[in-house]
Amino acid sequence: MMWATSLTEVLTGWRGGDESVICDGVLYFLIYSTGVGTPENRHSLVAYNLSSRSSPLIRSLIPVPGPLTCGRLMNLKGKLVMVGGIGKPDRPDIIKGIGIWVLNGRNWVEVGRMPHKFFQGFGELDDVFASSGTDNLIYIQSYGAPALLVFDMNQKIWKWSLKCPVSKKFPLQLFTGFCFEPRLEIAP
Repeated sequence: MMWATSLTEVLTGWRGGDESVICDGVLYFLIYSTGVGTPENRHSLVAYNLSSRSSPLIRSLIPVPGPLTCGRLMNLKGKLVMVGGIGKPDRPDIIKGIGIWVLNGRNWVEVGRMPHKFFQGFGELDDVFASSGTDNLIYIQSYGAPALLVFDMNQKIWKWSLKCPVSKKFPLQLFTGFCFEPRLEIAP
């Protein structure tokens, strides 16, 4: 199989990022403003239908829900989910909270916002953080600490995971990970 596309469209004022996910035959990816426009338009989402490959990208832009410092995309049970750092209105590069949204058509529906007590538990949170998910669970981790917060999308409950047995040896040490569901499928 070979990937080929005749796309030659340039989205002036935007640059691509590394957040993307395929959900229901559509490739979604976050793009970032290069400085043109207002802070509310720092990010946008591009939806590219992999089977039709025909619509211009500019018409597929979906605005993100407010000023975000960063966004993480994931496909949870066929739903496009975004975890985003919510920027302060007067300083959009400073994170004041974390929200979780599900895309419904071309509109974002907020399904959770991190309570302040959990947000404070991260200590000093940079404008970026790691996030991944599987099933109905979303995991959020500050790059600066081994603490891991879990959000259950079904029960709308936030909780800390068990204490990480690994301790940081030096200040810039990063912890990373990903989610997967191990299974074995056997066909006769």
